[in-house]
Amino acid sequence: MVIKSNITDKTTNLSAEVTDKWNGDIEKKALVVATRPLKYFENKVLFFTNDEYGTDMNINPGAAGTPEEVHNGIDDILWTGTDIIGTIKAFDSGDQNHTSGGSQSVKAEKENANDVYQFAKGSDLDCTGYVALTMWVYVDKDWKDGDSVEISGYDTGTGLQIGDAVALENYFQYGDFDTWHKITIPLTDMGAVSSSTTLDALRVKQASTEGKGPKYYLDDMQFEETGVPIAFTLKPEKGTWLHVKEFTFSFADALASTLLNAGLPNLAYNKFLGETLVSGITYQREQDGETVFSRTILSILDLLQLPYTEITASGSDGTNSFVTIRAEHHIPIILKSEHKDSISWTISEDLSGLLQLRISAGCFVENREKNGL
Repeated sequence: MVIKSNITDKTTNLSAEVTDKWNGDIEKKALVVATRPLKYFENKVLFFTNDEYGTDMNINPGAAGTPEEVHNGIDDILWTGTDIIGTIKAFDSGDQNHTSGGSQSVKAEKENANDVYQFAKGSDLDCTGYVALTMWVYVDKDWKDGDSVEISGYDTGTGLQIGDAVALENYFQYGDFDTWHKITIPLTDMGAVSSSTTLDALRVKQASTEGKGPKYYLDDMQFEETGVPIAFTLKPEKGTWLHVKEFTFSFADALASTLLNAGLPNLAYNKFLGETLVSGITYQREQDGETVFSRTILSILDLLQLPYTEITASGSDGTNSFVTIRAEHHIPIILKSEHKDSISWTISEDLSGLLQLRISAGCFVENREKNGL
C-alpha cells in the first residue's frame, strides 16, 4: 500500500517539488532541493588603529622624565622589600644583575600559590604624576603555562589592594629563559592605580603554579613619568560580530636587505629589519572582559614561529627594504560587540626608526540585527 505524503512547510504551506527535467533533459524523477546561508557576512579589511596616531605604529612612546625608583636589588636604598606570605629567597641576590653599575636583583624561587612579597615606600605616592610601571625580569627556569605572577598596588594604611592586579606574563615572553626582558605596564591596566594618591606599596603574588613555582629575578622597578605604551586596537562596531581570519604585518626600514649573489633576503632573525627591540610589541585579546591571550613579539622570527605564519613578500631597492608577514587563524577569532571584545597590539618602546609599521586584519562582519539575531 502506498502512503501519499508531501514535504510541506507548515508556515508557508509550500510543498517540495518532484521533477524529471534538468537543464532541458529528461532525467529520473528527483526531489528539487536547495539550501541557503543562515547568516550573511560582509568582507572587510581593517587596520589596527589608535585615536591619536591612526594606523602608523612606527612611533616613539619611550619613557622620559624623572622616574620614581622602587627597587633594584638594594644596589640603592629605595622601597623596602619584605615577605608577606611565604619566604622569598633574597631581595639582594648576587646571582643576576641588570642595574648599570650594580650587582644585585630580587630573587624568587619555588614560590607556593598565594605567596606574596611587598615593596613599601614608607609614604604615599601620587600616581597621577606617572603613566607606567616598568621593570626587568630574568627567568632562570620552571616558568610554565600554568604559572602566574601578579603585581598590584597596595595601601598599607588601610590594608587594601588598590586597583587591579595584572599578570607579569602578559607583558613578556616568559618561556624565553636566561635573558633579561623589559616589562612595561600602563598604569591604566592596573585600574585605580593610575588615579591613586594613597598607594604606598606594590605587592607581588604567585597567583598560581604548575608544579613548583618558577625561579626568576626582578630588577630596576620604577614608575615612569612619561612614555605610556600606545595600544592599536581592533574591535567590532555596535550590533555586530567581527570574525577575524588573518593578520598582515607590513614593515619597511632603511636597510639594504639583499645578500650579494644569494637568493635569500638579508634579514636578521632576531630583529625587525634593522631594529632591535627590547620591550617588544605586545599582542592581547580581550573577550568577556578578560585577557584570554597575550604574547610579546621581539623579532621577525617570533612571528614566523607561530602556526600558519609566513613571509608573503619582501623587496629592496638597495637602500630601503620591506617585508610583509601573513598570520592566518585556523579558526577565525570572533569579537562580539555586546561583550566589548577587542584585539590590540601595544607599542612600548621607540619604533620610529622604522619607515613603516602597520598591521591589517582580514575579517568578515556579521550584522546581528540583519540576521535576525
